[in-house]
Amino acid sequence: MITGASGLLGHKIVLLAIKKGHEVHSTYREHPIKFGNPVKLDLTNQNQISKTILALEPQAIIHTAAYTDVDGCETNQDVAWKVNAEATKYLAIASANANSHLTYVSTDYVFDGGKGLYSEEDQPNPLSYYGCTKLKGEEFARKHAKSLCIVRTSVIYGWSQTPKLNFATWIIKNLNQGREVKVLTDQHVSPTLNSNLADMLLEIAEKETMGTLHTAGASRVSRYEFALKLAEVFDLNKHAIKPAEIDDMQWKAKRPKDSSLNVSKAKALLNATPLKLNQALNMMRKETTHNY
Repeated sequence: MITGASGLLGHKIVLLAIKKGHEVHSTYREHPIKFGNPVKLDLTNQNQISKTILALEPQAIIHTAAYTDVDGCETNQDVAWKVNAEATKYLAIASANANSHLTYVSTDYVFDGGKGLYSEEDQPNPLSYYGCTKLKGEEFARKHAKSLCIVRTSVIYGWSQTPKLNFATWIIKNLNQGREVKVLTDQHVSPTLNSNLADMLLEIAEKETMGTLHTAGASRVSRYEFALKLAEVFDLNKHAIKPAEIDDMQWKAKRPKDSSLNVSKAKALLNATPLKLNQALNMMRKETTHNY
């Protein structure tokens, strides 16, 4: 069972799991996905979650659904808490009752960005309410799930089933339309291609891997470096990419300056290993089915 099945990450896991012969239950709130067995599910309704999971008895649940608008979480704290923290608690309780393995997708934003290349053992210290709710989700999952892997990732990008843009497609669209983009030189991340992450998460679910694992791209880069490399791979005008700094941004929520993740544990444990940026962007280029 995959939550957020129509999302940027969820739909990739659904397609991959079907290709590998799994029976897939694709849960959604508003946008049904055409693949797998679509299941309408309100993740803020504990009773509905409990009934659905007991009826389906999934061997594995991959929980990708989240409220990821960082500034939105700062403004709509009640919604952020319900979707990111409470829903994870409900899923963890239901997964334990159904003897399902739970994979919970968390975030690099649980860290304060003071040092970068964070390992699984480093102490979280979120700066934003988004980061706080995702960390609380981790705590609830650890408390209630019997079989659990918490995965943390960073700046997921790639082709999507919906019109919603992600960091890479936003850059591609703007550069393709001849517009300049301002991109941060002083925020370092581990950008993660959705199809690479789907490979890793499906393997974790199949093996019922336990513990905490950093599943992100294998390159620590600034967002500016990412944008330049993307323009190079997609033959777009890199001169339209202009440097900016975090202090220039009129954001409501604080962002970590270096939330890059150390993925050496994932490299050692998984066959589907984290890709370097160049490999991942070339893979995205090959996956292109859009008229960008």
